[in-house]
Amino acid sequence: MASMSGMSQFLRKGQRIGLSHYLLESEDWTKFLSLAGRPLPLLACWADEEKATILLLEGESPVLVSTPISLRRYYAPSSHYPVASWGERIARDLWGVEALYASDDAPILDDGSWTQTWPLSKERLDVQGGGLSYPQCLHISPHCTTLPGLVGLNYELKHGYIESLTVDIASAHRGIISQLQGLTPKEALPLISRISAGGFVAHPLAFIRAYEQAQGIYPPPYERDTRLILLEIERVSLHLFDLAQTARFAKASLFATYCDQTREIIASLCSAHGMTRRLTDMIELKEGDHNTIEIVPLAQSIRDSLASRLDMLRDLYQLYASRFKNQVILSNDTAWRYAIGGVIGRASGRYIDMRRGDVGMRLEALRSSGGQGGDAHGRNLQRLTEIRDSLALISEIIANFGVEDATEPFAVTQEGIGVVEGARGDIWYWLVMENDRIKTLQIRDPALAVMTAFNEMFHGLRPDQLPFALTSLGFSPAAIAL
Repeated sequence: MASMSGMSQFLRKGQRIGLSHYLLESEDWTKFLSLAGRPLPLLACWADEEKATILLLEGESPVLVSTPISLRRYYAPSSHYPVASWGERIARDLWGVEALYASDDAPILDDGSWTQTWPLSKERLDVQGGGLSYPQCLHISPHCTTLPGLVGLNYELKHGYIESLTVDIASAHRGIISQLQGLTPKEALPLISRISAGGFVAHPLAFIRAYEQAQGIYPPPYERDTRLILLEIERVSLHLFDLAQTARFAKASLFATYCDQTREIIASLCSAHGMTRRLTDMIELKEGDHNTIEIVPLAQSIRDSLASRLDMLRDLYQLYASRFKNQVILSNDTAWRYAIGGVIGRASGRYIDMRRGDVGMRLEALRSSGGQGGDAHGRNLQRLTEIRDSLALISEIIANFGVEDATEPFAVTQEGIGVVEGARGDIWYWLVMENDRIKTLQIRDPALAVMTAFNEMFHGLRPDQLPFALTSLGFSPAAIAL
């Protein structure tokens, strides 16, 4: 039986084409995916007309594995990894490449209204006839889910309870990936910074980290610490937002209001210190050795203002805690199987925090160990605990701001993988540069893995419980259908 190390050894039989990137021919690709035993966790699957690529985790380190596309076909990773289905279906809609033996080959972006098939393909065709048609079923329309983004839910009922469920993300598709190709990193950054309101800091930071790896550079220590502080401020703000939204569905209005007020304090302090309220456009590509953001005064103000409110947050939550217990449970097995991270994964016992691998991270501040039962109550407790840890981390960074950290140089390959542990999980960017412009860019948002688990988590719920379920997960589809 092949072990994780066995899979690692097998993929290294392929051609190394990047720092952590291997190319397998079709036969070896099929063998690799078919290896028995516990597989390496798969985070994302992408494909275009040239090759299919999967992003895997070895421990907490990323590795890319690619295979050439032959006759517009490749062996489907979803035959072994369900989460790969989303990338396969997106690639089929956009490029017309087929994943053989796929777990699901239904259109996911093409809702029947497109005027061309395979719009990113060199062989795109005008649509003939009336387009695609879909079976009618019970559903919640994309604009009716109360989410900050568009996603539809189609479901079948048995005795009034959800028996099976599928997700419609076609309405959320914006063509962002195609818009970014050919841009310089500086031209791309404003659009990337607005991909999701759940990552005004996290998404552009993951992109910049991918770019810096591709160029073989590290940011100066003061810039590194500025970014770390901005990320923690965003984490606290988003945790407060998700707590408030979940509380409203449980009619815990006093707790929700206190979360809103605390979040408004953060926004007001950001504005008072010359920054945007939600930190939009605060992550920049620096030119030269100067720091344009005075982050320490802001960090001190937020730390001091929120420190006195933490106990009240916990006390108010305890008044309503029973309303969240045993609601919308994500099992430990499902969290590991789909590589679900962030608050959701950690509350279910999958404690992986990509911050632990960040250069300059003050590890002593990251005290939360996760494992809170996997229900809505556990996720709320995890958010409260991580707010505490974020403020502690901010204090640690302030205490020795800009301190040098040991780094190992790496080669300039024009390819980079950037990861950021955002408030809702790990965000990954894979970037390939050519002539100082973006040749390839792919994005993995943590909502992708969460969406894969919907059928398991929502089975047995009533349809009217879905808005609370989605909100308790902090789910946003904004960065999925790009």
